[in-house]
Amino acid sequence: MSLRAIFSRLMLCLWGLFALSSAYAESLIIATPQQGVGIKVDVFDKPDASNGIPSSTSLVRFGLPAGFIPAVQSFKGKIYMFWSNNYDSEHIYSSYSTDGKNWSLAKTIPVNGYRWGGDISVTVFKQKLVLTFADPQQRLRTTSSTDGVSWTDIQTINTSPMAGVNSPVVYNGQLFIFYHKGDGNAKTVYYVTSNDGLLFGRETPAFQESTDTPLTKVVPIVYSGKIWVYYTVENRLMYARTYNRRGQWGERQELKGINSKLFLNSAATINDRVFVSNNTKTFYSSDGVNWNPYFAASGLDNFSSVLGVSYGITASDLTVRNPQLPSDLATGLSHTDYATFAWRSFFALNNTAAAPLPANRGVGNPASSFADSGKVPKSPSPLLWQTFAHRTELFPAGPQKNTAGGPTRPFGSDPQYSYIQFPQGIRLAPGATFNHYNNLDEATQIGQNAIFFPVNPPNAAKTGSDYAPSNDSQILFEAKANPVVYEYAKGLTSFPDMNVVLPDGAVEVKATWRKLADIPVQNRARYHTATVVTYKGLDSDPVAQNEDYALVALHIIHKTSNYPTFIFATFEHEDALTLPDGKSPTGLYYIANYNKIDYPGFDINNPPTATFSDGNKTYTVSLPKAGAVANASLDPPVYSGSNGIPEGQAGPIRVVQPLTMDVEVAAVNNQVKQLMDGSGEFNNSVWKHYRLKGVQAIPSSTQTDPDYYLANIMVESSQPGIQLFRGSNVFPIPKNNTLINARNQLNIKVPDYDHSTQGLTMGGCMGCHGIAQSSLKQGFSFLFDAINPTLSKGVTGFAGPETVGLPDPRTMKARALKYSFGPQNTAAVEEASK
Repeated sequence: MSLRAIFSRLMLCLWGLFALSSAYAESLIIATPQQGVGIKVDVFDKPDASNGIPSSTSLVRFGLPAGFIPAVQSFKGKIYMFWSNNYDSEHIYSSYSTDGKNWSLAKTIPVNGYRWGGDISVTVFKQKLVLTFADPQQRLRTTSSTDGVSWTDIQTINTSPMAGVNSPVVYNGQLFIFYHKGDGNAKTVYYVTSNDGLLFGRETPAFQESTDTPLTKVVPIVYSGKIWVYYTVENRLMYARTYNRRGQWGERQELKGINSKLFLNSAATINDRVFVSNNTKTFYSSDGVNWNPYFAASGLDNFSSVLGVSYGITASDLTVRNPQLPSDLATGLSHTDYATFAWRSFFALNNTAAAPLPANRGVGNPASSFADSGKVPKSPSPLLWQTFAHRTELFPAGPQKNTAGGPTRPFGSDPQYSYIQFPQGIRLAPGATFNHYNNLDEATQIGQNAIFFPVNPPNAAKTGSDYAPSNDSQILFEAKANPVVYEYAKGLTSFPDMNVVLPDGAVEVKATWRKLADIPVQNRARYHTATVVTYKGLDSDPVAQNEDYALVALHIIHKTSNYPTFIFATFEHEDALTLPDGKSPTGLYYIANYNKIDYPGFDINNPPTATFSDGNKTYTVSLPKAGAVANASLDPPVYSGSNGIPEGQAGPIRVVQPLTMDVEVAAVNNQVKQLMDGSGEFNNSVWKHYRLKGVQAIPSSTQTDPDYYLANIMVESSQPGIQLFRGSNVFPIPKNNTLINARNQLNIKVPDYDHSTQGLTMGGCMGCHGIAQSSLKQGFSFLFDAINPTLSKGVTGFAGPETVGLPDPRTMKARALKYSFGPQNTAAVEEASK
């Protein structure tokens, strides 16, 4: 099945979900019950403003009066509202909206009784809506739903005190439910946790107040990497306590700036701000303690306001001047919300950089937009991410480096690329220059494969009866880091004793390109293009040249306070597996830098399988059999040591795409496509031809979790290697050219390295980078290979660029070893060539 057909099928699955959606991009929602009328919903499109002005106001109507605090939650592209009713203690009521304005008729959820006057709270955990509430005996109860329609049987959680006041949050991959008695005499806050939303551990005391100031309300929220529990005591003073990844509670902090002495009701976060509601007033803070007024709900007979956040994409997100990279994301979200985060990151990074350059490297153009940058294939100014530091600028091989091997030059410097093996610099072809921001110095997929587009699709190039991959269009790569990573490396005096801990806001990208001249003229306007640096000749004697290349894929990894294991997103061009007609195959193939496969722990005749879900269906794929990769009976035949394929390598191997695309990602892609199609700003935009392949934000060992096997078809192409990656690859084994796929190896420490409580066997991009965290102690970044003394052997930097074309076996093995043992292990290279 073609990649475009896969996209089409998955988009149709959720067409109804987003067809009418105009959900706001990170909008604050304030819901205020009005006795006998309904719930007034104010939506704020500018949550970063100093004073909130609603962009829209609507009403969730219901016939019977309700006098209790509702709950608001974003879930799979909809905004859900839940509330109780004074006259019906057997049901919880719900309504939803796709745009924050028009709400469905209220429906009931049978709960077999809840405490009159008690809280109803909601979050998202394990791709389910989770409601918590108390029954008439103040016992803690939950129910969950995967679609907002069908709900599980009510579950009672054993707690020793009554749990009349309760609220859930998601933190460190666990569901926390905080509660206290709610009888006017409570002085201790408790919590229970669950890893799956079904089984809960023993209750744990969180903190205790004095007997003369009993608690009246508890409002937990995850903000700036910690759980913040806001609460009001009987004398109406308001406090916060924090819980960190070490499992430690901080001292009580009094809240400043909230003049009202009424109860705190609800909290929400958007980027670097946290919001809290106090009766009908809402306040914001940038530090969690000092508050400023944001909005006061108007109207008669109002009850206390509650807060929620809508994550979505609007037409203005695509056209706004200088779109900003989202700095963080709340926890307790659905996969849809992570997909919108990924797209909004793509919008920001693909704005042009500000002038003048190089002084403004890493700074967005305040006069330009995402829409502007795509109006011509070659942007007149480099894109924002293109001006990030190349890996060789982050860890230069020349004299301009600090004692750790990091940079000393200002970030806003001219491009400069240096390599260990070429202390005098690399020769330039006539007329070429290094003064370009894209240096394509990687010609393999981390040493495992070289990948090619046939210039005469779908057939790989041949010279006589021998395959000639060097005559096809080879994919090249580059890795770059934003100013946050650069300044961290610049500030190092040595490789960290314990492990690399990149600051929040760290972003790394891996860009994938193909030669523009190899693309038919009529199709070139479908790509973002740039003049780049590539290398011809031999790896031992490269010559730098300048050519125009087309962007075919972009990896983005982003560390935030609430997501210390990074958020991974990958985008790819729609012409990867099919030509622009959407039917004819491109013939994309790779030459493997191994000719045998081994799966430790598996019978040679029964290879392991990969099981994954697209959100609707579950699929199981058998990985290629262990043993020899070459197989003349395949179509096309795969050779090793004959027909133009060198000994120790295998190919050509046709790239295939398993049905790993998640339906929620496909739905968000469809939403973005509709917005582009409906805007004159995108009539001929190159960006209409790029799609989000997937996103990972939550570490897991469960293969059927959304995007568990996240992989880009042009960056991770080999199924036994890194396309269906899980556990670890032990690569290469120099003497016998065997790829070892250790699929059950733990590869990531959670919640982070310093506070690890368990190891997971993660898949996809996060699992691969998890090796850099757990084994190499490099904070998910393989770039720090260049200064890790275990790998670099005291010589920091990167060895040299990889030249275009399929080289001899010795060179390919040397390339693989650079990714495995570090740039200076010449002895290993020599051993590999024997």
